[in-house]
Amino acid sequence: MITLRAVLAILLLFGVYLTALVGVALAGALLLLTAEDVQGYVQGEVSTLSGTVVGTLLGSITVMAALISAVFTVNQAADTNGVPVSESDAPELWAFVREVAAEAGVPPPAELRLTNEVNASVSEDSRLLGLLPGRRRLHLGLPLLAELSANELRALLGHEFGHYLGWHTRVGSVVYRGYLALDRIQHNLDEVSLHPFSPVGYFKLLMRGYIYLYARVSFAVRRRQEFEADAVAARVAGPEATVRVLRSLAAIDAHWQDFVRNYLVRTAVTGYAPDDPQAMFVAMLAARRPALDRLKAADPEAEKHNPYASHPSMADRLARLADIRSEVPARLHEPDPSTWSYPKPALLRHLLPDHKIKALPAAQWLDKAARLTAPTASARLLLAATGADATLETVLHRLEAGEAAELAARFDAEDPHRAMARLCEALHGLVGHYLVEAGSAHWRLSWTGPSDLVVSELRSDGVHVLPFAELNTLVFDAVDHRSGVERLRLHLASLRVDPQRPYASVAESTTLVAVDSAPTRRERDRVRRVLVFGGVSLALLVGIFVFAEITPKPLPRSLNTVQPTIAVPPPTTFRYPTGELLPSYLPTYQPSYLRSLTPSFDLLAPLPVTVRPGDTLSQLARCYLTTVAELQRLNGLGDATDLKVGQTLLVPNAILACR
Repeated sequence: MITLRAVLAILLLFGVYLTALVGVALAGALLLLTAEDVQGYVQGEVSTLSGTVVGTLLGSITVMAALISAVFTVNQAADTNGVPVSESDAPELWAFVREVAAEAGVPPPAELRLTNEVNASVSEDSRLLGLLPGRRRLHLGLPLLAELSANELRALLGHEFGHYLGWHTRVGSVVYRGYLALDRIQHNLDEVSLHPFSPVGYFKLLMRGYIYLYARVSFAVRRRQEFEADAVAARVAGPEATVRVLRSLAAIDAHWQDFVRNYLVRTAVTGYAPDDPQAMFVAMLAARRPALDRLKAADPEAEKHNPYASHPSMADRLARLADIRSEVPARLHEPDPSTWSYPKPALLRHLLPDHKIKALPAAQWLDKAARLTAPTASARLLLAATGADATLETVLHRLEAGEAAELAARFDAEDPHRAMARLCEALHGLVGHYLVEAGSAHWRLSWTGPSDLVVSELRSDGVHVLPFAELNTLVFDAVDHRSGVERLRLHLASLRVDPQRPYASVAESTTLVAVDSAPTRRERDRVRRVLVFGGVSLALLVGIFVFAEITPKPLPRSLNTVQPTIAVPPPTTFRYPTGELLPSYLPTYQPSYLRSLTPSFDLLAPLPVTVRPGDTLSQLARCYLTTVAELQRLNGLGDATDLKVGQTLLVPNAILACR
């Protein structure tokens, strides 16, 4: 049955190009039908052109441009995303790839590329629509090298090389390129479609139906290939290692997205980045090991059978691997993939393509990141609530006057207990800022929340680090009792802190922002498509006018042009936020916990969240770095997994990795 579907998919692939050829022929016929009306108009025999003629003319040109562009670009070389890695750049990685390829029984790839995705894939620059082999290419995600063991990485590569066995690559390439051709045509038609009942709109409906038919026939072949590739991975590395890889991918991806968004991009906005991002990601995973292990151990959510899915469900793949019995050869020495070399500067440019950055050693970058993730946003809100030109002394004076409840209400007017906790957090951040400016403390990066404050005291026998609980107790006492304010003043005075000094905003987070002016790949592709559409349309228009034997009409002797009066609004001065907030013109990179009023004081305390349209229990578990079973326990759901929009759920922590 699968073989029959594969043959049918190949036949449908030729149907893609036949359909495109028919579409070009029909568009050309419509152009010829409108040529006579155009000729009469340009020669003055007809005063106006009807809307039908104009719509048909423009629709035919756009259909032809979209189809010709799709057909000529679909057979280009396979995706070259990522950073090419030569054998001299990463000798250990190349040696490992060659070893796994030999164990799988396939030739090694000719090219290796590292990407910023938690994924691995193989591609081939095949010829004749994928029927003949070409240059093979392996794409490997850099985050995988940070977490997967050598045997798990062997299982991942064994799965990808399993697609090279037999005729997988031939059929897979044919099926993939057919779907790529259909998707390219559909995308081009979407870009030039102006009206659903135009020639472009009718042709879009035709291609949409063809895409559904092709996907239904061909994706069954691709799902079967995934099962067979899993069997190759189990033979090379064992079924247990293959299962661990499948369970790890989603967990690694959630933490990698959090690392890029809340750490890597935040420092890149200020002009800095770590010289070894993989080492920093390894450190983050080590700090979050319990949460990561819980995500890996969670059972996948049951999925309904989808005939249009290109991959089988995770549950089906795990069930088949559980039935495989394979003897894995014992290996005396297994390397550590996280220590392998790779072209770090090139990968930094790949990870942060839109920023001009300076690579810093680990210690310096950690210090920069700690300052940017310090919990001082709530401190600025506290100063703003206290009054203009407020200082730490202003806040302490109002606390001493018994106005703690009034200040806390600025943070949360509905929950007094939560409001007081937020006030304590804000005062702690404000005191920490003054201590850092006085040189008596520094911020230490935390991979599980805002940076930690480390207070040090110079004594006769050296520098001593003061316990965190000591300062924290003084802050809480100052909020809860008026008498505690004076004790906090005395403690700060002993650490050389002047509470009356004006608050000094760290300008580092809003300076040194330099966006690379080089166009991105997506922009280059769009420019190329515009040029193709414009060139084809211009050529067709010139052909129409030449066919119509245009004679230019004499221009009128006089023209009376009335210039419209346009009221130009006065220029507006935009004010961007300063301090340590991200610039407002980079909303995509704004950390999730800065979008609320202030970050939570206790990131590991259960917090309520509201269910939004499209949310599922497993999606919320991944976003908040927990498991479905933990969410069911916290909310008393039992075994139920159904959610309602607007429903309030408790999550075990405030670490938001997606959404």
